[in-house]
Amino acid sequence: MNEEKKCLKTEVRKMCLNQRAALGEEERKTKSRIIQQKILDLPEFKKAKVVLLFLDFRGEVETMALAEATIALKKRLILPRCAPQGILLPIEVSDLTQDLEPGAFGIREPKLTLGVVEPLEIDLIIIPGSGFDLQGNRLGYGGGFYDRFFMRMNPSTPRVALSFECQVIAQVPVDKHDAKMTMLITENDVYKFER
Repeated sequence: MNEEKKCLKTEVRKMCLNQRAALGEEERKTKSRIIQQKILDLPEFKKAKVVLLFLDFRGEVETMALAEATIALKKRLILPRCAPQGILLPIEVSDLTQDLEPGAFGIREPKLTLGVVEPLEIDLIIIPGSGFDLQGNRLGYGGGFYDRFFMRMNPSTPRVALSFECQVIAQVPVDKHDAKMTMLITENDVYKFER
């Protein structure tokens, strides 16, 4: 990635995260509930047996109720754990009180003792990001964890991004290695993109 593109991504990421941070706590909770209900209503979610989900961190769309619902619906809940060299480890969790610990960057992560799941087993992946556009582009947090992980997954597995509408911009700066999303869910809409 050239230096100019890297700087642009940093600027856009900062702008999107500032917009997200400007949401009040009550507003964030209300919008998160709306987004979570949209996921529960998704045919792709209803059909999925193995769901990789993130646990919210630093003002992201809240996902704990969604994690609880996934387990309650007898689906396999997979949570990511950050490993060295930018590797994302998919680990199955069955108890949200016993199976988590503070991990990299202070994010709640599954314990390593639980064992890693084969990425090809995952039916649906639900992911965060700092910014999105309506062409299906996602701007992550700069670590490349998810982009590398997508290469290990079945290419037809739906990639559903969650974000608040304030994080949606006209155009996300992208590189050739940046993977497109299948869907973006905000409090306002479920945006679907061609793959």
